[in-house]
Amino acid sequence: MEPLHICVRRTLPWDDEAAVAAALAPEMRSRVELWNATFKLRYAAFRFRLTQIARRNWSRIQSAKLTPLGEIPPGALVVPVDDDDWFSPEIGSRLLAERDPSLHGYHWNRYILEAPRRSRRWPFARRRRAADTSRYTCGSNNYAVLNLPELAVAIASHVTASEIFDAGPGRVKHVGASLSLQCRNLASRSALGSGRRSISQASLAEKPPSLSRDALIEKYQAHRALYDRLRLPSEVAWAQPSVGEIAELMHELRLR
Repeated sequence: MEPLHICVRRTLPWDDEAAVAAALAPEMRSRVELWNATFKLRYAAFRFRLTQIARRNWSRIQSAKLTPLGEIPPGALVVPVDDDDWFSPEIGSRLLAERDPSLHGYHWNRYILEAPRRSRRWPFARRRRAADTSRYTCGSNNYAVLNLPELAVAIASHVTASEIFDAGPGRVKHVGASLSLQCRNLASRSALGSGRRSISQASLAEKPPSLSRDALIEKYQAHRALYDRLRLPSEVAWAQPSVGEIAELMHELRLR
């Protein structure tokens, strides 16, 4: 049986800081410079470590393999993912068992792991169901599609995937399981407040809000508390080892 194919979306070569710096959008570049002036562990090195944590998580998945998009056979089932998000080790066997020739897409419950926006709130992992009031049916890593030419845009963008899924509900299936976790870590675009869809020069042009050193340090403290104290709910307990790895990484991220 053809395995489930994990496909990482366009990313940057985090082990090459010069290449990363050349690819950053101007507004994101200022945030990376602020990061590097604030922390001893540089931004690119931190992001590289996050990709290693994610890849260790993916290596535990049965009946799945990490495959570049150009090498995935036509018609195979593809799970798109950003380079720092995580999957349940059962996602491969579960999705392959759900295969139906009449369907071209699958989506499932997702968790978003992020620091609380209000300092008095307890760190948490927030559950998002496919039927909730979130803006999109598909998040960064809670859906799978067949590798077909007409669905290539769905692999690249969860926004486009949501439009396709919503336009043809009879061709997609909701799987009643929590098979993925989106990790909104300190280095993520949302945490740094870039206001863009991408950290690269190809992203949108709206001006993001400013970010000060004090605000970045406050975010850092909130994220470190998140990973130190968090115990995940049972349905995503499979991600607890990765939480522990980020907790260790956050303690290496010392202030200058």
